[in-house]
Amino acid sequence: MTTTIELPSGKIIDLNRFVALVPDEKTENQEYHLILEGCEKAIALDSQEATSVKEHLKVKSNQNGNGVWDREEQLRKNQPAIELLKKRIARNQLMSEEESNQRSEFLTDFQKTVDEQRVSERKLYTPE
Repeated sequence: MTTTIELPSGKIIDLNRFVALVPDEKTENQEYHLILEGCEKAIALDSQEATSVKEHLKVKSNQNGNGVWDREEQLRKNQPAIELLKKRIARNQLMSEEESNQRSEFLTDFQKTVDEQRVSERKLYTPE
């Protein structure tokens, strides 16, 4: 299924072949280059046409209207990850001191076992 749009200038674009919309830094007025898959040259668009393409692509800026990063918005977006991290921290804090000591002893035994199986020049855990 093709997704074609007609721009205000009458240009018809197939958005399935969309690659990039790049602002032209050489011109003083806001012009853009639309790059489509399979095209040798970029298509020149004015700012109104570029806005139309962006709307059809449903592009959302990661900056607010004045170009500044919004800390509150970023915190809101990070809430699922923050909740997961809180759960993991709580789970680790529930570990009893006894369980912690058992794990520490297991690690010590493991290190001794590994080093016992290796020649003296190749010990991993025992200082020479």
